[in-house]
Amino acid sequence: MHRALTSAPRKDTFAFAMVAEATNRKAQPLYDARSFRSRDAVGARVALARKALADEFGRELEPLGLNVQQALVLVLLADEGVGTAAEMCRELSHDAGAMTRLIDKLEATGLVRRVRQPRDRRATRLELTKEGRAVHAQVTRAQVAVLNKMLRGFSRTEARTLEHLLQRILDNAE
Repeated sequence: MHRALTSAPRKDTFAFAMVAEATNRKAQPLYDARSFRSRDAVGARVALARKALADEFGRELEPLGLNVQQALVLVLLADEGVGTAAEMCRELSHDAGAMTRLIDKLEATGLVRRVRQPRDRRATRLELTKEGRAVHAQVTRAQVAVLNKMLRGFSRTEARTLEHLLQRILDNAE
């Protein structure tokens, strides 16, 4: 980073400087109720971006016969180590009934199976089937295609900076 500040300015220098400045700044309010415009605020922009990403992901998933929520269950099982319906509910903000129906459908299509736990027969873990793992690979390709489309024109540095800034929001939420 020091080199970037002493040599010719690079296109991504602003992003690093912005993150460094925000990190070093004492917590001060960024918004004022008198001038606040909800639609222009970070929360609205994040929500609109999330909706646009989900809509595009849904279009990309149509040939696979999946909706976004079903695909996210496959992703959580394969990539995140989430293994129970209760964990899925927490991760996806679903109620138990909706999650049960979603898992039932994935099980009926042969992508997911419920496995009873030997020590506690009431407990079940969710697993991807062989077919589920193959579909997960297609879901990953769809995710990559959508993100590349939606981040068109961003540099790698800008994309990593955006990821970092969004993670800071998540960290502040904890």
